[in-house]
Amino acid sequence: MNILLQVAGFCVMIVIFIFYFNDRKSAVKQNRLYLYQSFAIFTSLSLDIISIVLINTPGWTYSILTYAICRTYLISCLLVVYFGLLYVLGDLNEIRKSKIDLIKYAALAVLLINSIFIYALPLEIVYDPEGLNDFTAGTPIILTYGGTFLFMALTLGIAFANRKIMYHKRFKAVVIFISVWVFGSGIQALFNYVLSDLGIVILSVSFTETLGSLAIYIMLENPAFNVDRVTGALTHRAFEDYLNTCYRKNIDIEFFLIDYDSSIASQTIGYNKLARSLTMQFNEYKAFKVFKNDKNNFIIVRKKDYSKPLTELIEGFKKELYLRNNIVTEIPFKIFYFNDVHLMYDTPDCLNVISHLVQNMNKFNDQITFVSKEMVDDIHQIFEIQKKSDIAFMKKKIEVYLQPIYSNSELSFTAAEALVRLIDDEGNLIYPANFIETMEADGRIIELGRIVFEDVCKFISENDMEELKLKYIEVNLSAVQCMQEDLASSYIDIMEKYKIDPKYINLEITETAQSTKSILLKNMAKLKEYGVSFSLDDFGTGNSNLNYVIEMPVEIVKFDRSMVNSYFENKIASFVMNSAINMVKGLGHKIVFEGIQEQEQIELIKDLDVDYIQGYFYSRPINKKDFINFIKTNN
Repeated sequence: MNILLQVAGFCVMIVIFIFYFNDRKSAVKQNRLYLYQSFAIFTSLSLDIISIVLINTPGWTYSILTYAICRTYLISCLLVVYFGLLYVLGDLNEIRKSKIDLIKYAALAVLLINSIFIYALPLEIVYDPEGLNDFTAGTPIILTYGGTFLFMALTLGIAFANRKIMYHKRFKAVVIFISVWVFGSGIQALFNYVLSDLGIVILSVSFTETLGSLAIYIMLENPAFNVDRVTGALTHRAFEDYLNTCYRKNIDIEFFLIDYDSSIASQTIGYNKLARSLTMQFNEYKAFKVFKNDKNNFIIVRKKDYSKPLTELIEGFKKELYLRNNIVTEIPFKIFYFNDVHLMYDTPDCLNVISHLVQNMNKFNDQITFVSKEMVDDIHQIFEIQKKSDIAFMKKKIEVYLQPIYSNSELSFTAAEALVRLIDDEGNLIYPANFIETMEADGRIIELGRIVFEDVCKFISENDMEELKLKYIEVNLSAVQCMQEDLASSYIDIMEKYKIDPKYINLEITETAQSTKSILLKNMAKLKEYGVSFSLDDFGTGNSNLNYVIEMPVEIVKFDRSMVNSYFENKIASFVMNSAINMVKGLGHKIVFEGIQEQEQIELIKDLDVDYIQGYFYSRPINKKDFINFIKTNN
């Protein structure tokens, strides 16, 4: 038999090994599983070549050594597909470990049983003096093909059943590998005689294994793919694989998330240079692994037996970093220190906790924050509430609450603000702080806003607003809603559906909506022309609210609770508030004070030119039935 293909495959595997070991420091668990399979393929190629040479060497054709090599080659073919199964299972971390172990041990049992029978049962060596068609036959061949196809069917079945949670490139690579192997082995099994009689070089099984291995290496298993080319740090994907190993093997590690101000870094040293310097500096210590998490932050992993305290380590690192790069301007940074990876349940949970901290970075004032069990428990509680919120929204368990607004001039409640609540499966209320931000991020806020607005329109249509002495109901608009060019037309359609007077609708906007100012102004113009009024909510919380008041065609300005409280607690703040009130009133706008809770505050407000008061002093947000009773009782 011609062994050129096997020799070519042998050379390809050597090249793969050279590249792999050149970047072995970047390897992660999945790379190592691939490496085990590659060694099996290399062994299979070597045994294939040796067996052919022995068969064609006079005096060795039917020797004990030749039979042993041939039988071992058959087992190596089984090993290749067995490691392919382990390769797929290694990517399925959402499946219970007990279930994965059961599959592994069952496959190993099949491998061992087949190996025993391959060595025990008779094997026939067919020698072709012309060297075109040397092969083996007998029951061991049937066992080899049966075992390999069993493993492949199991591997494909598991891959397809779990393709939604499996890394998509790995899924494609596994399918390609098995397809190539089946094609090559099928040709060799079914057309062995025909092709050899025609003088055509037969595609060997071991060579097709090499082609499959090469495809996997090129697609995703080059360890260099785990390295970020700009910074030299390991990638986020590599960190995920690293965590998988730690959780599976119960390895204790600690790590810290380091985030720095990218704008100042760019001005002082350059973002890329700082990132590379950070990576290089930590990589000088064997105890550390550096992973790039996202644009501005890195995750530094160290072994728990590393003795130097974190604060000392960070100070030493900063000093060395500044010295090496001639940095004279302080670059602000924050660090979250995880001293126990097992505070989180598993890899997905750990990544979710890290993501939550990154998203809420601005809420932490300390330079170094130690992530305690209590903090992780609080984050888990947030996740649980978000999960309940998602379920409630999916089931449309949404209720609109109304908070009365008191008019100082009319001495009665003349308006209300609509505030959304979700209801979980136990009947408990879920408040906006727990779900609005998430829904703004994924776009569901558009549907939620429409549902709330329609509910308010329905309420207005079913009640006599004049009899209730209500002039309008405020409905909040999120920044995401303000980006929708069809906002005005869709809301007008809803108002016409319920045949309500648009004067009863007041839409609240915030300064965050100014990023889409041109679209917002067009929608506002169309809605104002229809008869809707507008309020500017949370005045005093932004950086340029004064300009925003001037630019936006609003009728009402609502002073944020924090700004109102400052007025009562801080003398300097009271001067600022008085000036702001005079300016707003000078522009012809009405003013609402939010967050009023005490009688003393009510008395002080009487001396100010404030039109409306909203807060717990009068009423919390209440359901629509209770709201009507409240208005009828108090008006």
